[in-house]
Amino acid sequence: MRFALSLPPGFSFDAVVRSHGWYDLPPFSYDRRRGVLAIAGSRGAITFRDARGRLEVSGPGGRAALARVARRVFSLDLDLAAFDARLVDAPALRRALARGGGRMLRAPTLFEDAVKMLLTTNCSWAATQGMVVRLIEVAGEGGAFPTPAAIARIRPATLRSRVRCGYRAPALSRFARRVDSGRLDLSVWEDGDTPAERVREAIIGEHGFGPYAAEGLLRILGRHEFFAVDSWVRMKYRRMYPGRAKVERAIARRYARFGNYRGLALWLDLTRDWHEGDVPSWDGGEKSP
Repeated sequence: MRFALSLPPGFSFDAVVRSHGWYDLPPFSYDRRRGVLAIAGSRGAITFRDARGRLEVSGPGGRAALARVARRVFSLDLDLAAFDARLVDAPALRRALARGGGRMLRAPTLFEDAVKMLLTTNCSWAATQGMVVRLIEVAGEGGAFPTPAAIARIRPATLRSRVRCGYRAPALSRFARRVDSGRLDLSVWEDGDTPAERVREAIIGEHGFGPYAAEGLLRILGRHEFFAVDSWVRMKYRRMYPGRAKVERAIARRYARFGNYRGLALWLDLTRDWHEGDVPSWDGGEKSP
């Protein structure tokens, strides 16, 4: 099946794909020169390309299902008009938004987003890449990201030894079992009518998910009330804005005026060089998704 979707004004294929590090983790693969993003799957890859201002989608399955994946992966449902209205006195951020920033690359499912976020905690980006690759090798089918059921069938000790995910193994196993059994309904986390603070609390309530993971997931979901501060954010902010104040306090002050979009203002500020010529880098002892 191949078709094309209309895109919102100001959409940038490359800016969304490189909005954060998911494109650098399987089952994603990105050929920037050709402008093609692919997601490996058990029935074949789904591919996306920017086709003269429309999003060309091709892959196995029906049009409706593929369109749902495309809308989620490229955050096409996100309305950034209210954020743009707050940028009158922030020209650098307005330029970043005009270049197509603001939409975050998402996995086809929130389960995949959440598992990958769990695997970014307290480690380098290279370690995250290794864990994701090995998890797909152990539990995926045909290069696809594993389903909750597939991970739920694997004992934590096996996850620890074969995926080499350390202390995350019990949390990963429990999370997959809860989702697979229906005891945890992830659609609640994606419900835009649920206050962000309540979603944050629910995510933190899951074993292994701390404030950084919860706020990082909210950012991917287009909820920007929080900052998701990790070692990479601290390092990059301090490089851009040297000072003696504690980084978390300085960040809160600098971006408070953007209200519920303060987390997005921070992210666009720290990553604007990515879309002005520099290639993102998350390693060297630091990482960020």
